[in-house]
Amino acid sequence: MMKQSIISVAISFLFLVGPEQCSGFMPQHASRNVAYTQPAKNSLPASPFVSALSQSSPSTSDDGESAVQGFADGVSDVLILGLRIGTCSLMVHHGFDKIQNVDGFSANVVAKFFGFLPGPASFWTLSAAATQVAGAGLLAVGVLARPVAISMMFTMLAAVTFHLLNTGAEGFPLAVVSQHSYNFELASMYVLVLAYFGAAGAGAYSIDEQVLGGELNFYEGLFNKVTGGSSEE
Repeated sequence: MMKQSIISVAISFLFLVGPEQCSGFMPQHASRNVAYTQPAKNSLPASPFVSALSQSSPSTSDDGESAVQGFADGVSDVLILGLRIGTCSLMVHHGFDKIQNVDGFSANVVAKFFGFLPGPASFWTLSAAATQVAGAGLLAVGVLARPVAISMMFTMLAAVTFHLLNTGAEGFPLAVVSQHSYNFELASMYVLVLAYFGAAGAGAYSIDEQVLGGELNFYEGLFNKVTGGSSEE
């Protein structure tokens, strides 16, 4: 009876303390056969929260960069719209001036400084007026912006040439002239701005992009219709 009591107490002790605590009391050969690994100290238990973090989407810094880029693109689109409308608003009255004074502009500008052009001077006067009135209207809303802007740019190149022939470079770029009037500068700024639109198009807020599906895509579609080609080829 005493022997059975001792065996029962020993078995109860093993169940209470567990095999890992008792490994030191076990014989060396027996401990090698125990397939048990102690958990590492300071290890964190697995949890749904930790798993969710490990499988999270791109980092917050990437999201921040995307938001900043999107904001910058939006600001750029608005500024381009303002530049386009502002440029056309300032130019349109130059065309009206030519229409109201066809004879004067033809005699004092076209015939005097561009007499080599074929045909009557009034034709070139009205052509310049058309690019500045009709062209300004089309570019302002963003229709066929590239060819329109290029035609307007060539008109303003003629204006730069006229001013340089009439009053010279006026000490460009550092001199201060007595009359404080740098006639060619405004026309030169028009050339630079219109060259930008001639290369880049009207921008996001335009009929070219919002209605025609992109100016270059529109031209490609027309080309394919004329030639019978396909954009898939």
